[in-house]
This record gives sequence, structure tokens and C-alpha cells, in this order.
Amino acid sequence: MPSSTFLNLPAEKQEKLLEAATREFSTRPFNEASINQIIKDAGIPRGSFYMYFADKEDLFRYIMGGYVAQLMMVIRECVLRAGGDLFQGMLDLYDYLRLRSGRQPGEPGAMTAIIACNSGLQENLLLGMLDRETILEGLRDAVALETLDLRQERDLADILALVLSAAAPL
Repeated sequence: MPSSTFLNLPAEKQEKLLEAATREFSTRPFNEASINQIIKDAGIPRGSFYMYFADKEDLFRYIMGGYVAQLMMVIRECVLRAGGDLFQGMLDLYDYLRLRSGRQPGEPGAMTAIIACNSGLQENLLLGMLDRETILEGLRDAVALETLDLRQERDLADILALVLSAAAPL
């Protein structure tokens, strides 16, 4: 998580760093991504970077966490528009993400570009960010449970995690 120093920066300075990091992580695998390139593109000193984030992984997790939260909102919207039909909502989500598969920071497509560039991290990192209780709370009133054959309510979180892992490498 970013430090309070980062969170207290003006929004444009925060965005400049996050955009530079998104570009770097979407063009190079995590282990090859360079903090030097990120700070150069963001126009900040190295010392400032370490005042904002503990390390490259901290920054990466923060960026991906924001995209996961954004993706959950999009999933909810897709499911609601499909009248609660989870499977139709996931098909709509797939179409939505395919149309936005670019690398513009802040767009859901940027997340797919980062994941595509870091395919080995997908299951461990992305799915690790999906808290089952958060998924259930976010979609509980959106999904028409009668359309699913759930043995237990928590099976919905399992279905969503599986769908998200399949949709992520678009």
C-alpha cells in the first residue's frame, strides 16, 4: 500500500506515477520492469519513489488492486444489465474487455495488458487479490441465484473466481 505521503500528493502527480508504472508493467514482465524507467517517465527522484512505495511489488499490487476493484464494478454492471444472469453477464464482460483491450492507464484494458505481459503471475497475484467475501458482498444482490445450481452460497465466489481467471488474459 502506498504511504500517506503518496496519498497526500496532488492527484496529477499520483496519476503521472501510476501511468508510468502501468506503461512499464504492460510492456515488460514484472521481473524485468524497471523502477528507473518508471521514475524517469514520471519525472520523480528515486528517493521520492521509496517515500511513496516500499518497492516495485508494492506499487504493482497497488495498481492491480485498483484494477481489480474497477473490474468488480464492471462485472456487477454486466450482471445487472443481464438481469442477474451470471453467465450472460460474463459473456458481456468478455465483450466489454475485448473492446477495451488497449493499454490506456485507468482503462480495464490496461489490466489485461499487464496480465498478458505477466502471465505467470496471473493466478497467484490476481486471484490472491479476490477476497471471496468481497465478491459475495459486491454481487449478492446482482446475481439471480435461482439461475444457478449452488450447493452452498459460497459456491458463487468459486464460480466468479474461475470466470475472472479465464477472462483475465484477454
